[in-house]
Amino acid sequence: MLYANFEESPEAMLSAMLSPGIDLQVYVDNGTLNILTAMPESMGAEEHLLRTFEAIKAHQADHVIVDSLSSCQRFGSERIAFEFIVRLVNRCKECGATIILINQAEGFTNTQEISGIGISSIVDSVLALRHIDVGGEVNRMILVMKARGSKHSNQYREFLITDDGIDIADVYVGIGGALTGAARQEQEAKENAEWLLKRQQIERKEQELVKKQTTIEAEATIAREELAAADLEVEQLKLTESVLVNGSTRRGEMRHEDSDSERHRSGDKGGQE
Repeated sequence: MLYANFEESPEAMLSAMLSPGIDLQVYVDNGTLNILTAMPESMGAEEHLLRTFEAIKAHQADHVIVDSLSSCQRFGSERIAFEFIVRLVNRCKECGATIILINQAEGFTNTQEISGIGISSIVDSVLALRHIDVGGEVNRMILVMKARGSKHSNQYREFLITDDGIDIADVYVGIGGALTGAARQEQEAKENAEWLLKRQQIERKEQELVKKQTTIEAEATIAREELAAADLEVEQLKLTESVLVNGSTRRGEMRHEDSDSERHRSGDKGGQE
């Protein structure tokens, strides 16, 4: 990677990147990153261009970063800056390298004007970084304004510069639109509190349901036991009834047998006389 810096010295650049926890010195030492610096006024535009071409070839750079387009205008004029960038873009395309152009823009609504020197139409992608003032604080936002040949989000995303690098937050939409910074944190805290309350309500209802289910099952067990006891009692009554009926029948049969026997004996005595 080649970083053509027209804004500051390598030492200043490396020192500034330590703040978000990014140590570029490691990549400089292993040859992954090569920094080419020079003040725009130090030489002519043609010399700057040839010097950059030579650095791209020497380091076989597959990525070239130019910081910044606005500085290139200090080569002499906007036309000179335009020609410098167009020739550099074409050289990168010939080499198969990706070129990243950085600029401080005055507007964010027209991609044709975002470079300041009219080269937006020849680049494939445009990312806009801006600051917005919301609720008494300034937050950093990023937007994909253009991504030729690909589908992309049309929403601003908040990005945070932390001690561990750069974090891009997901879109967080509230009643009044996308929320950032303290407003986002406040809304997140509110929604987390609501979620916790709802979670507690659900758990309470689940406990009540388990308790009710346990009670119903216990009552059902008691009812089944009572039903079984009643069924057993009925069977016992039926058995008693059966014994009584059978006993009565047997006694009747025995009385009948005794009567027949008595008549038989009486008949025998009469014949003898």
